[in-house]
Amino acid sequence: MKEQKILRETFSVCPVCLKKIKAQIAEKDGKIVILKECSEHGSFNDIYWARADIYHKAEEFKKPSSKPFQDNCPYGCGVNDCANHISTTVMAVIDVTNECDLRCPICFANASKSPDLYKPTLEIIHNMLKFLKKQDQPPLAVMFAGGEPTVREDIVEIVKMAHDMKFMIILATNGIRMSQDPELVRKLKKAGLNIVYLQFDGLTDSPYEKLRGAKLLPNKLRLVELCREHDIEIILVPTLQGGINDNEVGDMIRFAAENVDIIRGIVFQPMSFTGRTAEYVSRKNRIDNSEDLFPVSVMVPPLKVMNSFLAKTWPPFTPTPYCGLWNWILISKQGKHQFTPINRFLNFEAFMSDLKALNKLIEKRKISKIGIYPRLLFAAFRSLDWRKVQREAGLLNAVKTLIKIHTNPSYDSLGYIRRRLLLIGCMAFMDPYTFDVERAHHCVIHYITPANRIVPFCVYNMFYRKQTEHQFCIPRISAKHK
Repeated sequence: MKEQKILRETFSVCPVCLKKIKAQIAEKDGKIVILKECSEHGSFNDIYWARADIYHKAEEFKKPSSKPFQDNCPYGCGVNDCANHISTTVMAVIDVTNECDLRCPICFANASKSPDLYKPTLEIIHNMLKFLKKQDQPPLAVMFAGGEPTVREDIVEIVKMAHDMKFMIILATNGIRMSQDPELVRKLKKAGLNIVYLQFDGLTDSPYEKLRGAKLLPNKLRLVELCREHDIEIILVPTLQGGINDNEVGDMIRFAAENVDIIRGIVFQPMSFTGRTAEYVSRKNRIDNSEDLFPVSVMVPPLKVMNSFLAKTWPPFTPTPYCGLWNWILISKQGKHQFTPINRFLNFEAFMSDLKALNKLIEKRKISKIGIYPRLLFAAFRSLDWRKVQREAGLLNAVKTLIKIHTNPSYDSLGYIRRRLLLIGCMAFMDPYTFDVERAHHCVIHYITPANRIVPFCVYNMFYRKQTEHQFCIPRISAKHK
């Protein structure tokens, strides 16, 4: 047994009473663990990251920050009022209801179990959207979630409202109602829906029966076809739990690759032990992030460079490297069962080194705006493996795409390659066992409440969901008589 090594100190909470307590992140027996002790409920030791070598690799992409400070976080939280929150909102989440047409035993939102009905009015939702738009750096996207957002009869109006305010719109759904109502899918597309964030736990019945209590695979497959028909892009969202569906990860990636014309990505979400989950499955089979992916914060150097000369700046992607990992795979022209991670097409370390050097010149004002762009383009060209690029994209197409990406970064600038790129991601949400205040300070995915408070995703689900739903709800008994 290897000796335990303390890597850093932070603050966490007691999983029993949720009192804020000191914690240590340590390396032990090839794993990263979080250690903490509550004066009332004793010591706790949980897996923070299953493989220490991957953790240390991810640390290379960490944004420098001050030592953890003893502020009020996670209590009294509100990103818009907090001087200590480090990151801006990249994606805002608006829960439009706590009703649902499923009763999943693993629901982190504990949907349909509250004694109160949470259903913000159109006016309240409009005010929340306006508040987001007034931020110094408005979020790139708004996700409507719940509960199940499609149980609202006015969901099309809600989507159109956000579309009219120029937001990218993502709808987090189990897909049941949409799969049964092609007309709803058509109306949502017309209203401006960009992406369906589809609950998708596997390609057999077993995971759905265990995680959702119903055989739902036919609904998922039907919705994929309906989205293809109406050109609404999809991101598949499997909730992963060891012993339930971890054996289907490869099949799910292959399915996404086979349908890459309409499926933009697959984001795995390891089980988070909040809401109803802790009562249903064991933490012993907890799954964490993957070694094949890069931390989301890897986007910081390129975005800093591009924001220095683009007319429209992008919010900085500055979560900790412990929050989420991602990569893109390129589906081969030779067949959809052949795909390659994009980092195999370039010398990633050389590219990042060039970007960091360029950022230093920008910060010291030793380079003009006119000079930034050619340096950035040269860094991209220099790092690419042009033989592989020629085989899969063609030199002329690759050059055109690179120029477009660096002058007007967007999905559209990817051209025809866009329909061959598949995002593979993994977002490991915190729960009371793994809560780390440093992650909360860096969070970029935020809930907005009817009171116009912006709260980090994991913090909201652990500490604020119940009180927010109670504060802005109507009793279900009263709702039935309306």
